[in-house]
Parts: sequence; structure tokens; C-alpha cells
Amino acid sequence: MAVALRLILLGFFAVALVSPAHADPAVAQGHEQAVKLPAGKFVQDLGDRAIAVIADQDLSRDQRSDKFRQILQDSFDLLTIGRFVIGRSWNSATQDEQKEYMHLFQELVIKSYGDRMAIYTGEGFRVTGVRPESEKDTVVLSEITHPDGSEPTTIDWRVRDRAGKLGVIDVVVEGVSLSVTQRQEYASVIQRNGGKIEPLLALMRQQLAGTEPTGD
Repeated sequence: MAVALRLILLGFFAVALVSPAHADPAVAQGHEQAVKLPAGKFVQDLGDRAIAVIADQDLSRDQRSDKFRQILQDSFDLLTIGRFVIGRSWNSATQDEQKEYMHLFQELVIKSYGDRMAIYTGEGFRVTGVRPESEKDTVVLSEITHPDGSEPTTIDWRVRDRAGKLGVIDVVVEGVSLSVTQRQEYASVIQRNGGKIEPLLALMRQQLAGTEPTGD
């Protein structure tokens, strides 16, 4: 489970650490066209907000975490993501279990973010296009460029429109859906424990407390 928790906001990590990279004219034109569309501008604005937080050296660690939490709440549809990755177990969980699960899920994302921000220093980020998927969903295409000149990492953001409010519901890195990966790992924990959600919650509590490793 730790691997997916580390990866689920990889695209967000990258966008939060750098402004759009300079690109060749074709890529630059694609970027300009993409950010004129609501979903493309939404992802760019998400990055701009995060960059401002990281650049503010006067913030304490707790203050920075609070600001990241607000960005996540504003820009990611965490309820949709959280419910998807827990699958059918959401319906069988009690209201108290659902509430605790969502709290732990959000806090683990924040912790994973804070622990690994520096990994992505020096990388570049650029939105390269926008692709409508349905009436509600749009995929924003982007790339992470690397300081060593290696091939860019492709990251697609699935953005959902709920009554005019946009929110990220999945991040796909090099063709791999991070929500699906997280769902598989959560399902494995629940299945090993007879379909009960409490063992998953216990493990999440341990990870948040730092008594169970969140890294590889």
C-alpha cells in the first residue's frame, strides 16, 4: 500500500515544484491552447498555487502542510478518489468507519506529499493538451521533463466537472492509473482480512503515526 500512497499525487508533486518548462514552438503552442480551456487552466492554476506555497520560505512545516491540505481539498475530488479505491467495502463500512477512512486517506496523502517534495526539485512541468472524455470528464495531458535530458514522463490528469466545480479524480503516470493501483492494494489488505475494513484502518493509522513504513 505504501507504493501507491507515494505515487498517487506524483503529478501534483511535479506541478507543485516548477513552473511550465520552456519548450519548442509546437509544444509551446499546445500549452498555450490547452490553458485557454477550463480544465487546462484548472491544472495550471493548481500548479501556480502550489508553487507559491513552496516559494514562501517564511512558512513553518505545519503551515505549509495546512496550505497543501487546502489546495488538495480545493483541487482534488478526494471523496470520489477515496470511495473508488476502497471499492465495494465503502458500502459495507459503518458511517464512523467511512469518516475515519476518508480522514486517514487525506492525511496520508498530505504526509506522503510533505515527506517527498524535495525529490522532484529540478524537474520541469508542462501541460501539452486537453482531451474531452465525456460530458463530465476531461483529460489534461502533461509531461515532466528531467534535468538529465532523458525522455519526459507523461502524466494525464482526469478532471471531472460536478455542477461547474472541477476536481482531479485520477492521475495516470506513463499509462498507469494511480487510483486503480491504490484500489488493488487496498482490496488486497481487505481480502486478506476476511472483507473487514478495520485492519485497513489500523494499517493506515500506523502509517500516519510513522510506526509502519510508508516508503518502499
